[in-house]
Amino acid sequence: MPPAKNTPPARAPLSRRRRLLFALVPLFALLFLSEVIIRLVRAPQHFGSFRELRLDMLARNYPAERHPTLGYAPKPGVAGRNNHWGTQVSIDADGMRRNGDGAPPKGDRVIATVGDSFTFGDQVDDDATWPAQLEGILGKPVKNGGVFGYSLTQAVLRAEAMIERFPVDTLIVSFIPDDLNRCEYEKRYTPLPWFDFEGDSIVLRNVPIPAAPPDDATKQWKDALGHSALVDAVLANTCKAWWFENEKQVKVKHLEGKGREIGKKLIERIAATCQARGVRLLLLLQDKQPDEAALAVLRHAESLGVTTLDLASKYAALVAAGPGPHDGWFAGHMTRAGNRWVAEELEKALR
Repeated sequence: MPPAKNTPPARAPLSRRRRLLFALVPLFALLFLSEVIIRLVRAPQHFGSFRELRLDMLARNYPAERHPTLGYAPKPGVAGRNNHWGTQVSIDADGMRRNGDGAPPKGDRVIATVGDSFTFGDQVDDDATWPAQLEGILGKPVKNGGVFGYSLTQAVLRAEAMIERFPVDTLIVSFIPDDLNRCEYEKRYTPLPWFDFEGDSIVLRNVPIPAAPPDDATKQWKDALGHSALVDAVLANTCKAWWFENEKQVKVKHLEGKGREIGKKLIERIAATCQARGVRLLLLLQDKQPDEAALAVLRHAESLGVTTLDLASKYAALVAAGPGPHDGWFAGHMTRAGNRWVAEELEKALR
């Protein structure tokens, strides 16, 4: 009779706890890897709440601080590349963006510019904004009072402050079509100033800017979860309104759809101020293309005798005509070459 073969002893079945552990280890490894990748792509040096970055412009690496009249404004004396695009951004002691490292041209009067990120010069270095390049073309001092994210309301209020503060010869008010929509908000990243209708005029509301409203019951644990870049990315793409959008932008309900009319009244207001102070006013429309509301505001400005320059329509016409130098002018905002074009067109209009 042949000898019996030695059979290995049967392995004891894994316990449920071990099976669960073996299943969770690769899952947690995948989640950890996803968290690291999203952090590296989005904000590798940020260790706070990623949800808060969506809600507060002051927490998004912009050189800004809260302002009692404007909501927020560039922080004086800040300089460096710690911003969304890694570009050189320098704010002078007056809270204006510098036009590069060189000394400004000498002059008793200045050209003041206001507007949103197209004026401030998002995505380009200090010397590549259109106010900086306009200064070089004209050989006259130009103050860059543009601020990222501003509405036309904020731009006009900042223009009034600059006229009071500096010896302004010419004021250039730049806007994009969306700046009219922003006039309808009482909160956009931060609480904002806004104008309401009163008879045939408009009156300023929400100034001085009040403290933030009381938090809702879910904000505390939303902020805690928001410290995970992965959780923030998932919820921002699946539950956008609930996760952050309802807190980020809040409209004044009775002003919805009235941005165009507010814009017209704002132009009347700043035109009257400029006329009273002997300041020349130019209204500039920028963006890839205009909309009817923006064109209506331009036409209204022209009826008041204000000089206007519609570069949104001009740019759209160039694109429609086919390939050309303009292909390198726009990349979300205007590039250095695009801002050069804006400055050259402004120089012609100012002549």
